[in-house]
Amino acid sequence: MKTGDLRKQLALQSEQSTPDGAGGYALAWVTLATFWGDITPLSGNEIYTSGHLEGHVTHKITTRWRTDPAITTDMRLVYTNRAFNIRAVLNDGENNQWAHILVEEGVTQ
Repeated sequence: MKTGDLRKQLALQSEQSTPDGAGGYALAWVTLATFWGDITPLSGNEIYTSGHLEGHVTHKITTRWRTDPAITTDMRLVYTNRAFNIRAVLNDGENNQWAHILVEEGVTQ
């Protein structure tokens, strides 16, 4: 992959608690970093669950390897109005150059 293939601007988000002003807290997604990547669809299916159909689509997102912040499975990536839940982060070739991030779209965390 060449750097020029990374044409989609992605936001890396983490869920954090923020005070709600009444002594409690609310959970919100906070953007930690933005960077460029490529999105490749892998598979899609529909599952009948809880009385309705749910669509599940998996993708591979390729980007440069990053350690600040490190990408983990409790985060998500956002591209335009689409949220991708991170399922696995693979270090391509184990040389800290490219990351292949396996994500799922269309399901809750």
